[in-house]
Amino acid sequence: MIPSALDQAKKELLGEGLDEELLKQCVEQAEGDIQRAHQMYVHRRASEISPSLEDLDARETWPMLTPLIILYTLGTIGVLGLVFGFLGKKLGWW
Repeated sequence: MIPSALDQAKKELLGEGLDEELLKQCVEQAEGDIQRAHQMYVHRRASEISPSLEDLDARETWPMLTPLIILYTLGTIGVLGLVFGFLGKKLGWW
């Protein structure tokens, strides 16, 4: 979360612009503990205020796939070369 979003949520809690419905839900979840409800409110409100971050899983899919494809291809070519060399030597191809 962005620190400015936390500050803004704390200011809303202390001043105007309070989301009554969200605060009511937080008090119900906190089972009447006001301090805990305030912390829950600040956390939830800050997550609503701050912009959603980039999806890291979608970003990392292709950069990790390319090295794997290269390594698997080199490994396959290497194994085929070893098998071909072994068979060539045993069968007297050269």
